[in-house]
Amino acid sequence: MAINYRVTKCANPKFPESENYLSCKNVKTGDYDFETLAEDIAESTTVTKADAMAVLAAIKPKVKKALLAGQRVVLNDLGAFHIGLRGKSFTREAAAAEDFSPSSYIKGHRIIFRPEVKLKKEIALGIQLKRISSDEMA
Repeated sequence: MAINYRVTKCANPKFPESENYLSCKNVKTGDYDFETLAEDIAESTTVTKADAMAVLAAIKPKVKKALLAGQRVVLNDLGAFHIGLRGKSFTREAAAAEDFSPSSYIKGHRIIFRPEVKLKKEIALGIQLKRISSDEMA
């Protein structure tokens, strides 16, 4: 199996009047959904599809609980999830002020996934690329 990609024209948002540049963009070939994952787990282990689905369904609330508690969730050989904050910068003087409120400098959050190094290396060794038609180039 290969990763499909397409060569597309892209505009530079910093310099909209400049010439477009070309970029390779991956093309999604489908979704690997919850039920298919459970079926595949059942086929390759001694658990039933229902058991696999029950375990997979139980993961989400536990991950949510740990992230909301400020913990990093580590899934061995897969990677780790953690919360990252988006915010504005502030000076030492602002931080020393009596009415300083750090939460007023936090604009939002995101969930960050960092894959394990071993997984990244395995993907890098096994990746194959396949170019598909680039209609935008015409």
